[in-house]
Amino acid sequence: MDARSSFVLFLVSVFIFSVAGLGGQDKHVATIHVINSMPRESEPMQTRCKSRYTDYGMHQLRVGDDYQCGVQEKALYFCAALSGRQIASWHGFQPRRDGNHKAVFWLVKEDGFFLSWDNSSWVRKSEWETE
Repeated sequence: MDARSSFVLFLVSVFIFSVAGLGGQDKHVATIHVINSMPRESEPMQTRCKSRYTDYGMHQLRVGDDYQCGVQEKALYFCAALSGRQIASWHGFQPRRDGNHKAVFWLVKEDGFFLSWDNSSWVRKSEWETE
């Protein structure tokens, strides 16, 4: 094998390993669900989830909507919600707490924010604040 062929083979190898490495960074870790369970007559609420690396932007949720965003890295994800004059923020995904779960469900109600990993048993973790 001549020097030119060796060099081309080297470049191809570097390219393959770099592409393989990039694929591992986009690995789907979990899904955050934010479910609007406010009273039926409530106005739509605004919600946003983000990590240090990923920002999904603000989304409007009507009563009954289930907003979903993918956790792409085992990092802390913050979520925030605004409904009328009420505001709240909470840890939507914590690697130590949620790292072994494929889904993290947040039920948003008048009396707070409830966490579940099975979408059936809920524990209140946060409350609304008035601005």
